[in-house]
Amino acid sequence: MKKICNTLFFIFFCLNSFSQDFKKMTDFSKCKLSIQKQQKSTKSLMADFKETVYSEMFNDKQIATGKLYYKQTQKIRWEHQSPIKKILLIDGNKIKYSEKGKEIKDPSTKLIVKKIQNLMVKMLSGTFLEDKDFIISYYENTSQYKLVLKPQSVRMSKYIEQVVLIFDKKYLQLKEMSLVESEKEKIIFSFSNVQLNELINDLKFSNF
Repeated sequence: MKKICNTLFFIFFCLNSFSQDFKKMTDFSKCKLSIQKQQKSTKSLMADFKETVYSEMFNDKQIATGKLYYKQTQKIRWEHQSPIKKILLIDGNKIKYSEKGKEIKDPSTKLIVKKIQNLMVKMLSGTFLEDKDFIISYYENTSQYKLVLKPQSVRMSKYIEQVVLIFDKKYLQLKEMSLVESEKEKIIFSFSNVQLNELINDLKFSNF
């Protein structure tokens, strides 16, 4: 089943890249250094996102939209605007989460949010490129890079099978991120209207 799953993922990402095949890179040092340089120079980021959830819990894929705010270091506002208002705030070690205007303080929810926090900070800050928790495979086509991250830690692999990142080659911006729990459980985030190094008030990361 895993071979079938990997084949489906390969086909999916090829279709999203205007049918251009991704080829595995034997020398990925230039790609890695370019992404590291770009992400280190990114002091802040604002973007629209579209979230597509595939799960056996639903008959059809579930789609949500919202705004992402990121600021060095470890400041994230992940705001779902539709169909349900949900906000995840990360400010260093401080984490807050609200749904439909009401803050959620359930300990189990906090635990899940903590896992998301660690992963999101790694993806947005670029530290995942040197993280020993992942084995990274690099692919490219004429316009994009694709990085497939396989978690090595037992703790992380319990809730995620792989992370797939798509970067635009010209601007080295993250265009798509997929969190894959299993072959039938995955979340795909597509990013647009990205603004880099704009001023963001710190209250964005502490106030709902």
